[in-house]
Amino acid sequence: MFYKYPKTPILLIALTAVLAFGCKVGPRYQRPAVIKDSLFRFAASADTNSLANISWTALLRDTVLQRLITNGLKNNFDIRIAFSRIEQARASFKIERGKQWPQIGAQGQAGYQEPANPSNTIYSAMAGISWEIDLWGKLRRSKEAALANLFKQEAYRQSVRIMLINEIVTNYFDLLEYDNEMKITIDNIDIRQKSLDLVRAKMIAGTASGLVVAQAEAELALAKTEVPRLEMLIGQKENYLSILLGETPHGISRGRAMLDQMNIPSIQTPGVPSHLILRRPDIIMAEQSLVAANANIGVARAMMLPTLSISGNAGYFFNPTTLAYNALGNLVAPIFGGGQLRAGVKKAQAYKEELLLSYHQTINNSLNEVSDALLSVQKINNIVESEKVTVNAAQTAFDLSNQLYNAGYASYLDVITAQGMLFQSQINLSLAESDEMTALVKLYSVLGGGWK
Repeated sequence: MFYKYPKTPILLIALTAVLAFGCKVGPRYQRPAVIKDSLFRFAASADTNSLANISWTALLRDTVLQRLITNGLKNNFDIRIAFSRIEQARASFKIERGKQWPQIGAQGQAGYQEPANPSNTIYSAMAGISWEIDLWGKLRRSKEAALANLFKQEAYRQSVRIMLINEIVTNYFDLLEYDNEMKITIDNIDIRQKSLDLVRAKMIAGTASGLVVAQAEAELALAKTEVPRLEMLIGQKENYLSILLGETPHGISRGRAMLDQMNIPSIQTPGVPSHLILRRPDIIMAEQSLVAANANIGVARAMMLPTLSISGNAGYFFNPTTLAYNALGNLVAPIFGGGQLRAGVKKAQAYKEELLLSYHQTINNSLNEVSDALLSVQKINNIVESEKVTVNAAQTAFDLSNQLYNAGYASYLDVITAQGMLFQSQINLSLAESDEMTALVKLYSVLGGGWK
């Protein structure tokens, strides 16, 4: 005997649609209005274009450095961990989304009754369905929170990406600066060796004393001590860069010289502050945390309201052939829980307020970082120009001291003093030029550059 499914009434379809797409309790999220299109402090223009809009491949000229960044973005462990977090968040979102739909399962059964004969053998196949009707939007709010967490993890990956590019570039610049210091030191050693040879010849000729020779030897030995120190710093920096690349420690190739590293962009302005919201990953992460907290208020409020679920089973008994089914609706409403549910709502609201404050704080910190970076770019440029003047003056003083010493109008101490001043001014200029390049990269990073 066969039983036929009854025709589903149109009223039941309409009721199901109303229940499935019912209201959502809890506040609707609105982005806080905190930034206006005003100037950054120390910014010279309110141009809506920004340094951050330039891709890092267009900003950096050195192809060796570009390859290092590409390898780092592919192999760095922090980047790979961030991708793993995104996959976890995406799976969590799919789990929450799946809860909105009916859950269907199946089972089969076989058995017999004594005395055993074909008519007493039982076979059945059943399908079960259960469905929590999202009356108050609890499941939809949970999905909103999970989606916000997914966006947050994607922003975290972007944050790691920007920080990694900044770290690789600045450490590569440090490496070039150490190379430059090594070159200056080797040149200085060569100069001091020639001075030593000269005073030794003068001592043999009877025009210089042993004291002068001893002073020249000491200055040469002092200069030579810089070589192993710089070799140590270079090796350590190469090791650190290797780790950033996700590789074991090894030597790092060099490309262009320090001052030929960057394509100074035609867009010199930082843009307007409101654009930080669109680019800075930390601000995006703070906002998505706020979005999730806002959605969880709705979840907490929905927990205080009745829950409706529907369950049912349908299937065949094969001996005799019979179709069987049942359906059950279950309505559960919380009545008394010692104030736990109401406290849960208050906790969710207080947490949202905390994250709102954190959001404001993150924006203020980002404005501070941009202002500091702008100031650094401006002032370090002034320092570089001053150091260039100092190097030229020190070179002149050194040349004159040598001429006066050879003519008998200056002591060798004057030569040593001028030589030391020239060496130190050259080192200071090298450091300042490196700081200038690093300051530009820092400004690029704090504006959210590197997202392309």
